[in-house]
Amino acid sequence: MKAVIVKEVGVVEVQEVPEPECQDDEIKVKIAYAGICGTDSVILKGQIIGPPPAGVVSRPSKPGSISDEIKIMGHEMRAGLKIIGHEASGTIVEIGKNIKGDFKIGQHVAMNYKSVCGDCHYCTNMMANFCERTAPFSGAMAEYSAYRENTVFTLPDDLPLDVGAFLEPLSVAVHALDIAKMKIGDSVIITGGGPIGLLLLQLAIKSGASKVLVSEPIAEKRRLAKQFGANVVDPLNEDLLAITNKLTDGRGFNKCFEASGIPAIARQLILLTEGDGTIIWVASYPRNLDLGVPINYFGSKELTIHGLRQTPYSFPRALQMLPTLDLKPLITIYPLSEAVAAFEAHKQGKGIKIMLKP
Repeated sequence: MKAVIVKEVGVVEVQEVPEPECQDDEIKVKIAYAGICGTDSVILKGQIIGPPPAGVVSRPSKPGSISDEIKIMGHEMRAGLKIIGHEASGTIVEIGKNIKGDFKIGQHVAMNYKSVCGDCHYCTNMMANFCERTAPFSGAMAEYSAYRENTVFTLPDDLPLDVGAFLEPLSVAVHALDIAKMKIGDSVIITGGGPIGLLLLQLAIKSGASKVLVSEPIAEKRRLAKQFGANVVDPLNEDLLAITNKLTDGRGFNKCFEASGIPAIARQLILLTEGDGTIIWVASYPRNLDLGVPINYFGSKELTIHGLRQTPYSFPRALQMLPTLDLKPLITIYPLSEAVAAFEAHKQGKGIKIMLKP
């Protein structure tokens, strides 16, 4: 089969690789669409690839698979292939004999890349997003991929598969709003109008935000944010602090979501937050980045600053929300064979959510 391989830092290419074998506890999926995520671009820069931290124990590799594994954003890739991609939808083509759920050949599904063990300290304490023994993951930017049962979600029959591929990023946005404890009437700022930023925008409005400001330098992304109901600002040519003061009567926003991945903006949100406000750093940032946040801001404004780690608990609700959101305008599709061009377009900020279609 064809798959997108990380050849070296900063370089991807499409190669012919063996199809994954469907183990007894797995479901094999013919991939329909695989999204390019900002995390993929950070991985390609070599900024978050590294060995598992000390004390993290991984499950043994499957029989016949490559044992050398790389820990990436809490999941493992078989280093011998390095197939990239974790946002995907597709059609079930094979079901392992130990699968217990009501899955059928031909069903449309979307997948979580991260299969948690269910038995470790974190899983048994309702913190499965910190699972100590996640299962190896083979990558979704390929014609086929195999998934454990607890990561496969059946899609409604009438939901387009390209929309279904938003399940994983939408689960991230759902989790961000959970952490923020959104209330009706909250004021919201979102820095970054990419896929996660625009998903956060739609969810915030549905959650009762009184006003939402999206800060984004790219005109097309601002246009979409405005279409979805936000106030918009171009931070390169407008005074973000002055606009914040005008919209919030000088108080700042209750809930602030950083989705740009730009360290200076992550730090700037401290100035834009109301007293007792909450900041969620949603994007991916380089490992060991030091923002140098003045600690007196925490005392003077009683701020809450939260990171975010993808969690399986938000997937069922994200699945319920998928049909209610306007996602088609975000999608640009490239054939899998043109993955190199697709990654270059993503690097240049073209499109919103670029998807590969095998």
